[in-house]
Amino acid sequence: MNIINQMVFEVTGAIIMSGMFDDFKEQVRSQANIVEIISEYVPLKKRGGSFWGCCPFHGEKTPSFSVTPDKNFFYCYGCHVGGDVFTFVMKMENCTFPEALKLLANKLGIAVPEKEKTKAELEREKQAKQVIAANELATRFFQACLTKTDYGIKAQEYLTGRGITPEIIERFSIGVALPNYNALLSALGKRGCSAGLLVQAGLAVNYDRGPMDKFRGRVMIPIQDPRGHVVGFGGRILEQNSQQMAKYMNTGETEWFNKRTLLFGMNVALKEIKKRRQAVIVEGYMDAISLHAAGIDWAVASMGTAFAQEQAKLLARAADEVVFSYDSDAAGQRATVRAVSIAKEVGLKVRVLIVPDGKDPDEFVRKHGKDAYLRLIETAVSGIEFQMQYVISQNNVSNLAGKVEAVSNILPFLLECKNEIEVAQHIKTLAQRLTIDEGLIMSEYRKLSRKNDRGEAVSKWQIQPNVLSAEDLAEQLLLYVILKNTDLALVYRDKIDSVGFMSKFRGEIYEGLLKQLDAGSKSAADKLFTELSNEAATELAQIMTKDLAEENGEKLVDDCLRQMRRGALERSYEEHRLRADEYERLGDDRFLQELAESQKIKDEIKKLY
Repeated sequence: MNIINQMVFEVTGAIIMSGMFDDFKEQVRSQANIVEIISEYVPLKKRGGSFWGCCPFHGEKTPSFSVTPDKNFFYCYGCHVGGDVFTFVMKMENCTFPEALKLLANKLGIAVPEKEKTKAELEREKQAKQVIAANELATRFFQACLTKTDYGIKAQEYLTGRGITPEIIERFSIGVALPNYNALLSALGKRGCSAGLLVQAGLAVNYDRGPMDKFRGRVMIPIQDPRGHVVGFGGRILEQNSQQMAKYMNTGETEWFNKRTLLFGMNVALKEIKKRRQAVIVEGYMDAISLHAAGIDWAVASMGTAFAQEQAKLLARAADEVVFSYDSDAAGQRATVRAVSIAKEVGLKVRVLIVPDGKDPDEFVRKHGKDAYLRLIETAVSGIEFQMQYVISQNNVSNLAGKVEAVSNILPFLLECKNEIEVAQHIKTLAQRLTIDEGLIMSEYRKLSRKNDRGEAVSKWQIQPNVLSAEDLAEQLLLYVILKNTDLALVYRDKIDSVGFMSKFRGEIYEGLLKQLDAGSKSAADKLFTELSNEAATELAQIMTKDLAEENGEKLVDDCLRQMRRGALERSYEEHRLRADEYERLGDDRFLQELAESQKIKDEIKKLY
């Protein structure tokens, strides 16, 4: 995790300087018995040198989840999730590394080291507690207004008309704000909340005549963070008396309410999302509430069309796949195109659900019911497929200029694909739809892939087959050996650097190991998990499941490097061969140069045998 590399580290109010934090982290790691910790969540049975149970991250009846105390890590052979004790707690509690560290420290009775807080920090901490407390009181007040006032009867009738049951009202703590100008101010004032505090919390607004309630005559929906704290509100107008009154109103952006870091309904949907490893994402909180009322209780709302990377990361801790179900209007479709790329960037599988007849999810599920909506989820198209469809629909592809524009706009999305096989399939589909030569699109794609800022030319991308290739296996074995014998990592550093890794995640593991060794650590493997991305940590866990007999480590490293070198040359050969074919088809004399380069690489491959 990047945050570990910062010089100053914050753990829910406690600020720990870098050196002190490293000692604290290692103390927690060394005292946390991974079997005991995981057993609090998953029943485990000892079998050989490992402990086994049913994986908590995907539904299964036959145990494929193993915990290896000697190596201090867990791994599931079913869903391939793995890591150390910190990784496990982060995934189970859907929390950040600092939160997991503090949770484990408290569980083990280890004091969290703190620097003496400044006056400003103490004041901010006090304000945060007061605002959260005021929001909690406001929630209870709005709930009481719903059930104990005449005005609340109107709100109940409105909610019933939208299919929202008492159970859903309770689940989401829904209430109503009275139409008075100071009902909330008066009620909470009696409980010790000043007008200034309510203004700070976004519950009241200062006018010339003095402070007044911000939310009036609205169905009130508390917005909670993943830990269940009320940080803001959404309000839906109950009686539209004036065209100037907004239909929906939210708490304004504050230090405590930032929509980029929140997903409405995440706290109530989290359990089902983890169970299914899937989340349905809608625009508004009423969409999410209606889906929950219909039994689609793994839905959350991004509260608008501006889906953010922070929201994507929040979902990636609990789900493998997201299904976007934004409104079918132009704004919703444009937002979906952007959101697909953001979600894919954090490693999520993405699909897009198209609600027919221009309806939003709320309207559709109330009219057609749960089963109809589930069928839409089942038939949802892949994220890249939706992006291609959208771009084509926005261009006049009946003429050449429109086709060229469409291809130019689609190519950047293809750069986000995981492997060459996926790219090739999408290019084939695109060529058929636009009646353009497939080779021409591939040629343009290769030009763009060589220029892209990430430096991930398509020939370098990792293909993830069901059966590991010889090069995959060589990379895994090499990492296993140098993780077990870190001296070999330093001895062979130059040779490994010259060959490189086909898999960017194995490359990340290697770079992380070198960083630990350069810092003077000799037992680097067990410290790597929290430094790596989720994908790299999973790959490391898979590598650590290997149990090779002790043998000549140097010979094994040499063999692995030879295989890796061969794989790199074969990919380079294929790239030059394909380029030669393209140039020859276009009548470009450069095909001779590419053929010569191909032959040169072929000769190098023969020398490795």
